Amino acid sequence: MERRVSILVLVYAFLVVLSIISLYGLSEKRVDVYVSLNILTYYVSYAIVRPTYTSRYVKALNILLFIVFAIIVSYRVYEVLST
Repeated sequence: MERRVSILVLVYAFLVVLSIISLYGLSEKRVDVYVSLNILTYYVSYAIVRPTYTSRYVKALNILLFIVFAIIVSYRVYEVLST
């Protein structure tokens, strides 16, 4: 189990560094883009590795991250539709 968690952290770290470098290269300045992309990166790395054991804390974290992501996306959709 520890091996899968280590792989998860490694994959997540690699994807975060890659996304931050990409956003910096595009001169992105909005914080919500960085946060939403980090949340997506977490879900992608979690789906790739898929640890066998999931505690209550991880389930709560997944729910919290999904809610934050939904709020960010709904705010962006509202901005687009209101203009």
